[in-house]
Amino acid sequence: MESPRALAAQLYELHREAGKDEPYLERWPGDHELFGVLTFAQDHANRLTGERYRKAAMLRMQLAEWLRLAADPFQLSAIDDARASGTSWKEMALALRYLDRFGEPNPGSAMNLRKRLYVAVKGRPGDRRQPQVAHLIDRRAMEARITEAQFIAAGEARYAELDAVARALLKHHEAGEVPADPDDDGFWWEQLAEAVDDRRSASERANLLVYVRGVAREARAYAKRTGQPPAATEQAASALDAAAELVDLDAGG
Repeated sequence: MESPRALAAQLYELHREAGKDEPYLERWPGDHELFGVLTFAQDHANRLTGERYRKAAMLRMQLAEWLRLAADPFQLSAIDDARASGTSWKEMALALRYLDRFGEPNPGSAMNLRKRLYVAVKGRPGDRRQPQVAHLIDRRAMEARITEAQFIAAGEARYAELDAVARALLKHHEAGEVPADPDDDGFWWEQLAEAVDDRRSASERANLLVYVRGVAREARAYAKRTGQPPAATEQAASALDAAAELVDLDAGG
């Protein structure tokens, strides 16, 4: 399954392709600000149409699911810390607005939340203490397998091209021919450099698509912000063009 930053990058690409030089794109929060990305994509959803609108909705769905699941361990830890420091289940239910039909806090609901979170965070598919939680774990596992299979198939279909483009991009970047934002953390370039020589399995090879997309988008975005060409040589520009073509092919399905 693709990383949340990769999902965010795909959302940006859909808006960039549709919006071109629209001023609203300047308010993009950055791939690492995931809640901000989701808010931005929701607020500007209607700027997209047709297939882009559908794909953006699917990406928003996946990103929202990732954020929701990512919050589970934090809520579980917070509940346990609150209990350890003397908070009652009744007080916790009131804070969470778990009320019964008379408007009174329902401690049992808060206790059940803690049980659900514990199984969701630390449980296994075979854990059947709570049927709804077991079903959730099974569904997550099934969705992850389907998504990974689709992702691997797409990556394998164009691995040879991606590998060649990735190596060319790294060569030109290391030579200083593809400028990078000095204030950026270099995440995508570092990931690409680590990944390009370590592609043993089909799953690992498929991830190369994510990193090529990331560096291509970052290079174009930095060039746009600074008003300079994205590449300093004709060869580097050709490598970026090839990467952009592969990104566009992926975005277009």
